Amino acid sequence: MKANTARSPRNVSHHTADVIGRSAGLPAGDQLRRAAYILNAGARVAILAGRGALHAGVELEAVAARLGAPIAKALLGKAAVPDDSPYTTGGIGLLGTRPSQEAMEECDTLLMVGTSFPYIEFLPRPGQARAVQIELDAMRIGLRYPVEVGLVGDSRTTLATLLPLLKPRRDLRFLAKAQERMDEWRRLMDERGTRRDKPMKPQFLARELGLRLHTDAIVACDSGTIATWWARDIPARRGQMHSVSGNLASMAVGLPYAIAAQIAHRGRQVVALVGDGGFSMLMAEFATCVKYGLPVKVIVFKNNTLGQIKWEQMVFLGNPEYGCELHPIDFALFAEACGGTGITIEDPDECGDALDAALAAPGPVIVQAVVDPLEPPLPAKTTLRQVKHFAESLIRGEPNRERIALTVLADKVRELI
Repeated sequence: MKANTARSPRNVSHHTADVIGRSAGLPAGDQLRRAAYILNAGARVAILAGRGALHAGVELEAVAARLGAPIAKALLGKAAVPDDSPYTTGGIGLLGTRPSQEAMEECDTLLMVGTSFPYIEFLPRPGQARAVQIELDAMRIGLRYPVEVGLVGDSRTTLATLLPLLKPRRDLRFLAKAQERMDEWRRLMDERGTRRDKPMKPQFLARELGLRLHTDAIVACDSGTIATWWARDIPARRGQMHSVSGNLASMAVGLPYAIAAQIAHRGRQVVALVGDGGFSMLMAEFATCVKYGLPVKVIVFKNNTLGQIKWEQMVFLGNPEYGCELHPIDFALFAEACGGTGITIEDPDECGDALDAALAAPGPVIVQAVVDPLEPPLPAKTTLRQVKHFAESLIRGEPNRERIALTVLADKVRELI
């Protein structure tokens, strides 16, 4: 039977558009003046930027300079300002930096820009700080923290209009303190990211990759411990785009995000940063890259374990790891079977050259990088409760307790030297 290939009269080629509309809404003048009054009155102002501020980087830095305010970034706002900006303290939250957390703990005024960051335990305590929020969606005003003024509008337009109302801060001690802490944090990240231990440390691999990314690279990160190394060890540079799963931290999004990015931006370098657990859930889509000639580079941090689940079982529940071990897969051979290029890295001394070869290859590539499964994604500031649960998990029979304990101890000793 011959298939009916006739178009519907409504199926008109090119009848729809792919243009995305954006509201340029601006808050009322009295709200802007009230927000400026609160921000000018603060002695220690901190800024929290999210995904809604990605297009407002210049304005964010201008406001930060005017107020002497450090900028902490939610994961989805990683590329809002570059990580080498003198105004940012990097990420916030469990995967964030110590300077960001300390800025939130010590500020007396908070400006939230385009963010619905959900982890309230990392925000100032209610009553500690006066707050102003800039948000395109009025339903999100005050959702995470009590605010005195909610400015409903586009973040870039609102910041640009707010800027002339802000007084230049003469006392810059709060910002200077955050900058000193950030310098110390960067030194710590450099120390962790340059160790050539075997098995290879995930921080080392992430740092080596970050050094090689183009200034307009698009990086799609998956969920899991991989997000820790992306958040802390791969700096966002001006012009780059970075994304990760928000809200529910859905696994396996790294490769689909990268495919979509490569289709939308054919001429840009696109890298998927994935763990072996997340990647194995949807790895057949690598064949999609081969089929359509999408030169996506997939960097697999291979440790044969569901790392995030393992560490959460230990640190948050006080239980030994259970059901986290993965069946090992040769992802490099899989790449070749799909018609792409597969590269394996095990030796830190060969890491740089292997990444250079992978990024220079003309088609889709899977880099299978074998990393230390016992390297913990430690919080920036460890709580007594987390330490207690970690110790309980070792006592209750964690199968790798001796090696894990030695790894954590060695990391802490290096930080103190």
